[in-house]
Amino acid sequence: MIVTVVTPTLNGIDYLPECIASVRRNETRGIQMEHVIKDAGSTDGTIEYAESQGLRVLKGKDSGIFDAINKGSFDSSGELLGFLGADDVMLDGAMEHVVDAYRQSGRRWVVGGIRWIDERGGDLGKLAAPPSWMNARMHVCLGWNPIMHMGTYFSREFFTELGGFDIAYRDSGDYEMFARALAIAPYARLARPVACFRRTGLNNSAVNSVRASEECRRVLEGFGPRSNGERQFWRYALKAWFNFANPEWLMWKMSQRVPLWRQEKGYF
Repeated sequence: MIVTVVTPTLNGIDYLPECIASVRRNETRGIQMEHVIKDAGSTDGTIEYAESQGLRVLKGKDSGIFDAINKGSFDSSGELLGFLGADDVMLDGAMEHVVDAYRQSGRRWVVGGIRWIDERGGDLGKLAAPPSWMNARMHVCLGWNPIMHMGTYFSREFFTELGGFDIAYRDSGDYEMFARALAIAPYARLARPVACFRRTGLNNSAVNSVRASEECRRVLEGFGPRSNGERQFWRYALKAWFNFANPEWLMWKMSQRVPLWRQEKGYF
């Protein structure tokens, strides 16, 4: 099976070598990894490094990260499609578990967990994949996207049916697309982390938090229940589930003394 991983880049040389190496380590006799780089005009050696590693680099301006991912996904050949940031890392052996879940479940997409890491690769705890009983109506009540894009893989057929990401969403395109996907088909839940998400303070949704919050509100209005009572019920039910399912993450949040107002706004 060919698995495509799309990485959008713009001056990502600091972490890209680690990202590329992690994808390459997941190639096995039965799994061929196709790693596509979609670059928006790097000037720091990103393009040259990726090409020196034998990767195909698609060059040219785009309308944001989700437009870049769409272009890379539709110009690729994998039966399964995944997305990995230039500063993220695929865990060793992850693809064997993703492919097994895809084949055994018969589902059209697979959602795994992730590990948080800091700029230096330090462990910040894990975030488990959401519960298999979560539907689109519940998902959007949380106020942030618990389906991590670096832990999610779509069949090419399903990704094409969905039309890819809606590029009108600059920061929360994954939240919106995953809500659309959930409204059509449940995912196969993989009860293990498959990638590391590096928290640098420069992540797209963190830099553009106001715009991201507005986009999340639009997703809620489009897919969520009309009743505010039901919205609050699912929000706190899912928050409780995630805190219970992720004790390391909960302890890290408490150690950082996260202000209550940030927790109440759903960021944690």
